[in-house]
Amino acid sequence: MASLRDLKRQIQSVKNIAKVTDALQAVSAVKFRKAEARVKRARPYAENMEEVMRAIASKASTRNPMLAGRGEVRRVAVATLTSDRGLCGSFNAQVLRRTVRFREQQGADTVQVASGRKGIAFFRFRRIPLAESYSGFTDDPAYEDAQRIGRGLTRLFEREEADEVYLVYNRFVNPAVQRPVVMRLLPAAPEDGEEVETVSGAPFDFIPDADTILRRLIPQYVETLVWQALLESAAGEHGARMTAMKNATDNANELVDTLTLQMNKARQAQITREISEIAAGAEALAAG
Repeated sequence: MASLRDLKRQIQSVKNIAKVTDALQAVSAVKFRKAEARVKRARPYAENMEEVMRAIASKASTRNPMLAGRGEVRRVAVATLTSDRGLCGSFNAQVLRRTVRFREQQGADTVQVASGRKGIAFFRFRRIPLAESYSGFTDDPAYEDAQRIGRGLTRLFEREEADEVYLVYNRFVNPAVQRPVVMRLLPAAPEDGEEVETVSGAPFDFIPDADTILRRLIPQYVETLVWQALLESAAGEHGARMTAMKNATDNANELVDTLTLQMNKARQAQITREISEIAAGAEALAAG
């Protein structure tokens, strides 16, 4: 059994850790509320733009590869969004596992793009080359960051370095749940078997023609979806870190209680032993 001094040292160490995790939880809670509000404001716009864009693309007559795709898919670009920092539970692990599984399912060559230091370190450790990498903004992204990533992905497609472009990220559900999803960005037309909702009977006039408008809209469409994914990922990161730090604080407090109980038992055993030694000494003196 550990000595009283060792137990006291352990209890103080665990208490210090609990203070740190509690502070991190409080900071993450403040950041989470801000990130959650941004997601709720931006989500309707991104969802509507995706729906309208794919509905128009499905009706457009153009054979532009960015809309209709290329006949043969030889190379696929996969952009994975992770966080710059850790201490957020399985947030990064689950999106990286989803990326690895998606890469293994592809029959074509894969071009990897990573956002976030955790993802960059993961792919470099596995010796997976990165076509593009971005970091330094995952916990508080700006639209300019989405523009950089979106333009980079669009450039890969335009240069025929990729015939399809996918985005893998954690979609925010609640502070404790982030669901990794795979979204196709390019081509913009709906995937095979995907249903597209349209407004039946609604007349549309395009000036200039619909194909020209769509060619101009595609880069903005990609940037908007990347922007929404960054916001979802940021909210999920803060929620996951807040949950992880709360669990860590609770576990630390439980450990303190356990160690305190052990210390009390050790103290009682020490007192009992000292009393027994005193009584034995007194008996020895009386007998002598």
